[in-house]
Amino acid sequence: MENFTYQGFSARVVFGRGTARNLADELDHLSVDRAIILCSPRGRTLAKELANNIGDNRVAISDTAANNMPQSAFDQLKEDVQNSGAECVIALGGGSAIGLGKSWAAETTQKLISVVTTYSGSEMANNWYIGGGEERRGGTTDAALPVTVIYDPDLTLDLPADISAASGMNAMAHATESLYGPDTNPVIQTMSEEAIRLLGENLPKIIDNPRDIEARTNALYAAWIAAGFRATSGLEHVMAQRVRSRFGLEHARTHAISVPYAIAYNREAAPKAMERIQRALGVVDAAKGLYDLNVRLGLNMGYQALGMPEDGIDDAARIVSGMKFPNPRPTPFEDIRAIIAEAFTGHAPA
Repeated sequence: MENFTYQGFSARVVFGRGTARNLADELDHLSVDRAIILCSPRGRTLAKELANNIGDNRVAISDTAANNMPQSAFDQLKEDVQNSGAECVIALGGGSAIGLGKSWAAETTQKLISVVTTYSGSEMANNWYIGGGEERRGGTTDAALPVTVIYDPDLTLDLPADISAASGMNAMAHATESLYGPDTNPVIQTMSEEAIRLLGENLPKIIDNPRDIEARTNALYAAWIAAGFRATSGLEHVMAQRVRSRFGLEHARTHAISVPYAIAYNREAAPKAMERIQRALGVVDAAKGLYDLNVRLGLNMGYQALGMPEDGIDDAARIVSGMKFPNPRPTPFEDIRAIIAEAFTGHAPA
């Protein structure tokens, strides 16, 4: 075995059914007298349930979370925190609430608890941003990370099956690229392979029965280890993020589409990673196995289906190929254009 360095994040992880009902105990553990639950308007009902468990005298609710972290949402959260006297923010939900909570923690250094209801894994990433366009600001800092992350599978039972599938394949993107990231190591590779196996086995079960609690539990555990034991991302992440941002496509579905094509492109350059993916999924070709999993889950099979225009292929290729990022194989414009064109159609990767 080669020498390696592993650096883990310091977040406390509380995992299991019913754990979200014990938020009051977590506040006691952190010596927090008063908190505020941050959610989207759609998550307010669940936030009220959790607030009742904590006790109304200890918690307020701010349902200001919105897609793309607008400055207005941050400003409203600031007002709500000040009015409530909260010492800690509890971010409840998926990307919008978790992301806004991280931005708040990064800007204020106030304690953050994340209560996760999807599989996207952003709670374990130390990047943050607020706003858009020229007004966008953000960065990378461990101050954005929660002090505690609560993974309660019961909170995922009402997540629609199609959203669960896309979110789960977003976690799959983390796990697959972590197998060949420049800072990968045996710990990350072992956990990533297990995440791939669990997602491959359990996401189809969730499609067949969205209230299968065993499948939900396994998928949520896989999402945690995919995000918590992660190497630096490569082509898939850059391609999906830039295409999504440029054309306003849905985040998780763009990642789901991108995974098979990025893996196919890196097939010859990362053979050991391919072996792990194939073993985890029980397939003979990693890229085809991931593509077939998308088909099985009923996901959109190309960027075109999400609303990307065909005349945007060259633009997207220029943006992606012009960026610097680690990848097992070089990423010149011609190759990137071919990948994006293939992902646009949704045809099986070569």
